[in-house]
Amino acid sequence: MNEIKGISGKDVKKVHFIGIGGVSMSGLAEILIGMGFRVSGSDIEISKFTQKLTGLGADVYLGHDALRMGRPDLVVYTAAVHADNCEYQKAQELGIPLMSRAVLLGDIMKSHDRGIAVSGAHGKTTATTMVSYLFEKCGLDPTIHIGGEADFIGGTVKSGSDRFFITEACEYTDTFLNLNPFIGIVLNIDYDHVDWFCDLADMQQSFLEFARLIPKEGYLIVCHDDINSRFLEDSVDCHVIKYGLMDKSLDYTAMNLEYDSDGKASFDLYINGKHYGKPRLNIPGTHNVLNVLSAIAACHLSGGAIEDILKALESMMGPRRRFELRSDANGIKVYADYAHNPAEINGTLEIASNMEHNEIWAVFEPHTYTRVLVLFDDFIKSFGYADHVIMADIYNDREETGTKVSSRLMAEEIAKTGRDSIFLPDYDSITEHLYKNMKPGDIAVILGSKFIECVADKLADKYKSQV
Repeated sequence: MNEIKGISGKDVKKVHFIGIGGVSMSGLAEILIGMGFRVSGSDIEISKFTQKLTGLGADVYLGHDALRMGRPDLVVYTAAVHADNCEYQKAQELGIPLMSRAVLLGDIMKSHDRGIAVSGAHGKTTATTMVSYLFEKCGLDPTIHIGGEADFIGGTVKSGSDRFFITEACEYTDTFLNLNPFIGIVLNIDYDHVDWFCDLADMQQSFLEFARLIPKEGYLIVCHDDINSRFLEDSVDCHVIKYGLMDKSLDYTAMNLEYDSDGKASFDLYINGKHYGKPRLNIPGTHNVLNVLSAIAACHLSGGAIEDILKALESMMGPRRRFELRSDANGIKVYADYAHNPAEINGTLEIASNMEHNEIWAVFEPHTYTRVLVLFDDFIKSFGYADHVIMADIYNDREETGTKVSSRLMAEEIAKTGRDSIFLPDYDSITEHLYKNMKPGDIAVILGSKFIECVADKLADKYKSQV
């Protein structure tokens, strides 16, 4: 039985998860199973993640049931679980220790020699996947916890040795302040999570607190090209590693970028001013060149051989639902992407613009009324690379229904910028509109939550039926 340092001194053998079906919670549960703990859990729906856990021996059941929960040694809960939850209340009555998901993540990191935490307003899942892939290919055998699915580990997590632990570091509700990274990566800082942060300065303060968690002998890897992150370079006591594009004075630099017809870049890699070859990425987009530089730095600083890193770049793939090709039929390509804030939308559509194409169709499902209200003008500007924009209803899972903004209003404002822009109320009408109007050479990019991606699958099914 391995020990979780944060609960050392307690005889913990069985852990129960309230809300076990989420990407992060299911991943943590899988890691604990790999460490030798017995795991149980509940959720309001059965998913492929819960089914996988059941196959690994976990007792997972539908709904919340204080009696079925039994008497575990520790209960872990998500931020969505409140004090009126019957299992939460039962744990309190029985005196069973309760621990939030964020604290458990930090304690698992403490149980490894070196934690690598990947933070940023956007790009965390992709960059964490890249870091993990390079560590794995360089034989460093990390334990991995990703907020998305990666094919090379067959899911969201991988249990490795206790030397390295790689995870996303989410800023929402200051979750990442529960971590203790030896290497911390800051990809970017853009104002988001407006229901938690007051403004950009408030968000920057949280990232500063995260960076200051890194010990003096550790490393902060920061994107020098990101203006909002640059202040961190002179604000910490640890080693600062800077990366970016077209500046040989930085520690890790990509120079002379070139793109193929799929938008995939090749570049000259410089480390501390020395040339180390011209890798070609298997993932499109300029922002992914920056993500790769952060991953190269983390792996190189952890002992990865540069020749192994360069070789691994040739085959490296990103996580699912990050510009994932879902259909390529009749000369029309359909991609799905999780982009949900203005910077992510702009970056994703820029990838499509660098590919050979006729016209670009962007389909977007906004998430939360507060985000749309506060970032409304930025959202309108983020569709500059699209020829056609289709807005779905705002997806809202944690707020009261808003009245000041709507997807229809967003579509009308985007139309004023000269784009063909419409609002369609449901997934079927969106699918039909795309199917009837897209032409060979067009690219459709389906942006937003896990629900809107069904449009990509519906389109793929329609094209298959023509064959």
